[in-house]
Amino acid sequence: MPRICINSQLLSFDEAKSLILSSFKSPNNRTSMPTADSCGYVIAEPVYSQRTNPPLILSGPDGIAVRSGETSNASENNPVEVEAPRVNTGMPLPEGYDAVIAVEEITAVTDTRSLIYKPVSSHQNTIAKGVDIKKGDLLFDCGHVIRAFDVGAMLSYGILDVSVKTWKVGVVATGDEIISPYTEPKPGQIVDSNSYMIASALRQFGVTPVLYPVLNDDPDAISAGIKTMISECDMVLIFGGSSAGSKDYTVDAMEQSGTLLFHGVAMGPGKPVTLAQVNNKPVFGMPGPSISTMAVLYELIFPLLSEWCVPIPSPTYIKGILTNPVPSIEGFDIFRLVRVRSENDKTLITPVPWVFGHMMGIQADAILHKKAGSDTFIQGQEVDVRMVEPNFSEPSWIHAYQ
Repeated sequence: MPRICINSQLLSFDEAKSLILSSFKSPNNRTSMPTADSCGYVIAEPVYSQRTNPPLILSGPDGIAVRSGETSNASENNPVEVEAPRVNTGMPLPEGYDAVIAVEEITAVTDTRSLIYKPVSSHQNTIAKGVDIKKGDLLFDCGHVIRAFDVGAMLSYGILDVSVKTWKVGVVATGDEIISPYTEPKPGQIVDSNSYMIASALRQFGVTPVLYPVLNDDPDAISAGIKTMISECDMVLIFGGSSAGSKDYTVDAMEQSGTLLFHGVAMGPGKPVTLAQVNNKPVFGMPGPSISTMAVLYELIFPLLSEWCVPIPSPTYIKGILTNPVPSIEGFDIFRLVRVRSENDKTLITPVPWVFGHMMGIQADAILHKKAGSDTFIQGQEVDVRMVEPNFSEPSWIHAYQ
């Protein structure tokens, strides 16, 4: 028989988050990939320049190359004629020449001879060898997130491949009623949208999601699936079967596979979330409703992935005026989806109505976190909200209020 209820002694949200962060070490996975394709990935090993740049002394301005010792007596009243080949900005100086005089400051006599009117010192108006970087210099340490400019720099410095961190998260749904989104559902069947939604959220930060076939409501099959997935991945997310339904076998299967750390957290939405430690890796039992599963992803799983150096952006917070009250639930941390709008030079925060399905997530711009024990948020109160997708979907006007 499946477990029939969530533990009545719910773990607090803060306790659950602390337990998650303290229980699992960062995986040490890495792979070598072409530098040209590495933008957005996290460097796994220190990167050192393979070239000195520039490799020679270069000309700064367009002008002439000179031997500085031949210019010492030059002045406006005593111009000196010198052998001086023409050079352009960025050109290597000919062998034996060590300085440059800008073309505006000379009088050409022939193509290779010029009159000069003031002395120059050695290396004046030149770009020194290795001024940018020298071979063997440290370019990036491990943990650096590769940007587009970094790709160009590494290629210039002879780094054609780079070692980057990798993370694999197994994603699977359970339930006899769960079907592929590519199949037309019959009455009583549910489309497996959560797996693809969470996989998309992970993929945008460089995590590799591995989607496994739906597991039937069979405790042995679920347990065997957990063991297979955790041997292939750094983390496993199982959707469904963690609440109190007549076929909710996931929690028992998680406990059979390893050590059950908690079943149920005082957070709303997301209360049925479950966590087990299997082979020293996390296995999360995720709630079925899409809003609940996203709350668990944002509030409990993303912090762990950030500890693992996954490049999840720092949150963007916005202050605004609450247009409707948000009541308390005793002992619970509430994560309310809200809309953020500008009206009459004010930022308005409006809770999204609770409805079944995905429309709440589509309509939401931000999350309002109401901590356990805090008073009801009343209409007209100024609150802080966290943008759901700070780097992807924040309204263009938001920056004016940061």
